[in-house]
Amino acid sequence: MAARTNQMERTRSAIITAARELTDAGTEITMPAIAAAARVSEATAYRYFPDLVSLLRAAVAVEDQVALLRAATDGDDDPVTRIGHAAEILGRSVIRRQGAVRAVVASAIAKPAIAKTRPAQRFALIEHALAPWIATSGLARHPEIDQLVRDLALVISAESVFTLTDLCGLAPDDAIASLAATARRTTAAAVRTLSGGARTP
Repeated sequence: MAARTNQMERTRSAIITAARELTDAGTEITMPAIAAAARVSEATAYRYFPDLVSLLRAAVAVEDQVALLRAATDGDDDPVTRIGHAAEILGRSVIRRQGAVRAVVASAIAKPAIAKTRPAQRFALIEHALAPWIATSGLARHPEIDQLVRDLALVISAESVFTLTDLCGLAPDDAIASLAATARRTTAAAVRTLSGGARTP
């Protein structure tokens, strides 16, 4: 029994590792491709993960993105600066892993019910970026904070990156810069409204 359990853990780990490696390579992601890289059958991969989104959720750690943001903003509590870093980190992650990200976005569009199971990088990054300002301002339960998070979720997103690259024709670096600038302006406007002070984004 223990030997079977160990084998199942090794198989699951192999599938996750294959998904992570293909994701980091930026190639097109499919369950057959992941199964082949893990040297298991497609049916076996589906036994461990019912769909591509659940597999990618296991393979891509949200904590990695937050760790990058923590390092980039160490000692800086300014929400405008921090949210700019958050947008850049997510944008670069989307570009680097766009094969996997496009697959997840496509799956969520085709099956809206699975949208909430997508990896939640944007919300983790937004929460961490705004946390020091919210804590010191006493605005934790203010409805405008919820609105700001919703506004930023539209901006700091894979969909926005692909809109800028695919539809607007921007190069990846220009798309990321535009994303960050919009996130900073959105945050600066909210800070001005909630603090009653003047602020330059």
